[in-house]
Amino acid sequence: MQAGDSRTELYQLALHAAPSGIMVVGDRGDIQFANQTLADMFGYRLEELLGKPVEILLPEQHVAAHRRHVENYARRPESRPMGSGRDLEAVSKEGRRFPVEIGLRPAQTDSGWFAVATVIDITKRKAIEERLREHEERLEELVAERTRELSEAQREKERVLEQLIQAEKMAAVGTLVSGIGHEINNPLYVVLASAEALAGEADLAQCRAYGREILKHVKNIAETVKNLSRYAQPGTRHDLQRVDVNASVAGAVSLARRALRDDRIAIRTTMGPAPDILAKSEEIQQVVFNIVRNAVQAISGEGLVEIHTAQEGNWVTVRIRDSGTGILDEHLKRIFDPFFTTKGPDEGEGLGLYIVRQIVARYGGTIDVENAAGGGARFSIRFPIADPKNAEGRHA
Repeated sequence: MQAGDSRTELYQLALHAAPSGIMVVGDRGDIQFANQTLADMFGYRLEELLGKPVEILLPEQHVAAHRRHVENYARRPESRPMGSGRDLEAVSKEGRRFPVEIGLRPAQTDSGWFAVATVIDITKRKAIEERLREHEERLEELVAERTRELSEAQREKERVLEQLIQAEKMAAVGTLVSGIGHEINNPLYVVLASAEALAGEADLAQCRAYGREILKHVKNIAETVKNLSRYAQPGTRHDLQRVDVNASVAGAVSLARRALRDDRIAIRTTMGPAPDILAKSEEIQQVVFNIVRNAVQAISGEGLVEIHTAQEGNWVTVRIRDSGTGILDEHLKRIFDPFFTTKGPDEGEGLGLYIVRQIVARYGGTIDVENAAGGGARFSIRFPIADPKNAEGRHA
């Protein structure tokens, strides 16, 4: 055997052993060479393929389009690597149709123009892709379903939170009413006495004096009821308002002074200039009132509750400090947990500070608590201002 023949035999062995089907097609579309892998793939013997038109490997409905494609390719032959998106359908000798991937490379020899085609049966790959697609669709369905569940859960959470906020507010109203009762009764006695005196008074000037006295005390009663009504009304999730934090703090302090009557405890406020925030005024008032109420309850005997407001960068800060005994270290981490309380069984459900944190969080704020260096606890509340770009110029 000559050396050249030996190399040719080796080349043919390598070609027939290749894992991909390989064939050489002439410029007329006839099969000039096919390896064993290709013959096995299509169910032919090698001699059945040689000289046959390549269209025998295609379904009948694709033959005409393939011939046009061959003509176009012959005019402008170019390499087309595997995986370039040319997934085609082939047909075996027995008529079984299956997907294939084709790679082409043109070759010009002394004998003429040829195209070397590499063919891979991608049936298994397509099956895997289909299973993956089905899994992806199912996963998308599960994600969509879970998203719906989470959205519903979030709405339910918001609904429950609204109920908790209102329930805690109404619990505080009980404290307010008991403390505010005398704030209404005292001026009512004055009104009643002035009205009785007015009924029997003949002097017009004195009647006017009684009328002014009645008017003054009625206005005081109306203001007290207005503050209490504003506090008690339910908040809503939508249509946020521009809220003056200083005004909300002042309203909460006014209610606290009337409801938590203890002449031994002073409430001192220092209001710094602060931009508006976007929130619900009654809920900001509820936050301050709840913390002030806790601060007053934490003081035994004489004491002081200090409230300071200020703008710090793009935040409005409210700091509330009491002169009580402070909070035990093991309680600091749990102070905002729901149903956590250090009070007696008849003094609350442990939801007050939990509700406070929920309200602050819903308006994009933060709340922290620590034991102050000089004694007592200090709460720091921050709310993002409504117009961070304009705030600096407005309060310069």
